[in-house]
Amino acid sequence: MGTRFLATHESGAHEEFKKLLVSAAATDTEYTSLFDGGWPHAPHRALRNSTMERWEQAGRPPSGSRPREGEVIGAFPDGRPIKRYDVPAPMQGATGEIEVFALYAGQSVGLVRDIEPVAAVMAELSLPFK
Repeated sequence: MGTRFLATHESGAHEEFKKLLVSAAATDTEYTSLFDGGWPHAPHRALRNSTMERWEQAGRPPSGSRPREGEVIGAFPDGRPIKRYDVPAPMQGATGEIEVFALYAGQSVGLVRDIEPVAAVMAELSLPFK
């Protein structure tokens, strides 16, 4: 359900991240440990993006040898830098090229079709099954 709640009006996710979630299919996610800066050895599922593609084209090198590793790709709202392969997902107020960040999403992302209020998501969850 986390992915669904990311794509709500109340979510702290960056608006571009929300739009990427809405346009994604379940097959656009990958289970990986790629985004490990600050949280090593923690597998996660994320949307495929240009950071993943560049890493795959380079032969999937290990941490410390990845393409453009350590490059500043954006900043937190307070100005602290966010580097390529770092853990933070793009939240409201972040700057930079949002598509290259860690875009966490489960396979249920394929069911997300709109950015809605949490109340609407909760109402849908409470409908009886048919």
